[in-house]
Amino acid sequence: MKNIIIRWSIFVVCLFVVYFVINEKVHAIAQANIQSAMVLNLPQYTKQELIDSVPARMKYLLTRTKGVKFLIHKVKKGENLWGIAKQHGYSVHTVIGCNPQMKTYNVSVNEKLLMPSSGGSLHPVSKTDTWKSIAEKYNIDESILKDTNLNVRNLTEEPYVFIPGKKPAVDLLNESMQEKYALRELFRSPLAGRLSSTFGTRRHPVTGKISRHGGIDIAVKTGTLVGAAADGIVTVASTDVGHYGTAVFIDHQNGYITHYGHLSKILVRVGQRVKSGQIIAKSGATGRATGPHLHFTVKKNGVSLDPLKFLW
Repeated sequence: MKNIIIRWSIFVVCLFVVYFVINEKVHAIAQANIQSAMVLNLPQYTKQELIDSVPARMKYLLTRTKGVKFLIHKVKKGENLWGIAKQHGYSVHTVIGCNPQMKTYNVSVNEKLLMPSSGGSLHPVSKTDTWKSIAEKYNIDESILKDTNLNVRNLTEEPYVFIPGKKPAVDLLNESMQEKYALRELFRSPLAGRLSSTFGTRRHPVTGKISRHGGIDIAVKTGTLVGAAADGIVTVASTDVGHYGTAVFIDHQNGYITHYGHLSKILVRVGQRVKSGQIIAKSGATGRATGPHLHFTVKKNGVSLDPLKFLW
């Protein structure tokens, strides 16, 4: 009887040993498979590949970010950068910040743009970057940064990380975009509203003829306050300025002049010095207009320029 008990005891012990050995091997194999799968699900790209390919950039970011999704927007006829940004609920800074291939604010039909589900920007990672240095550069909490880029394991081996809710760092944009951002420091928008007509060739809404539109139209209610786009001296403040109707012109003393047309009321006088943002008039529909809006023109040395090069 004693021998039988000993044999059964040895048998049970052996079963436990076999069980634990097999369990450890199965666990090790499972862990190896998980790690292998994770590696396979994290495609690797060079920074240039991510600049050149919008689909590659989307795939790269989708496997590394948490709490933000990405999609590709194909530009349709009549769309511009500002309208596209508004469709997605954020500023044009986000579109620029997530599309390092861009060298101009102009977009063409069928052009592909990477759009995040919420505002933010891509940061091109350098070999000297740390989570702390990136967080300090964008004034963001380091824990939020790490949580958003949850699947980034070796920071300096990654081409980009996503910075939630922040504008792009101008000094890290390509040279062409840095120059364009510099123009933004010259003027501020005279008011907030819907962009109803852009700069360039168009069919005139009143005459129906194809003509060149020398500024932009911003649709707003009559009586909306209009501010000066920059410091300057009022050179025109009249109720009879051709197709502008009631209008104000400001000379900014640096080769630039701005026009504010179709106003309902003027609040400044000729010769008056005004500051950037100072209220100069109220919007209206005077002159040749189909409805209330502000016509805003920017000229340099007598040549009309696209105001959207200066405004957000």
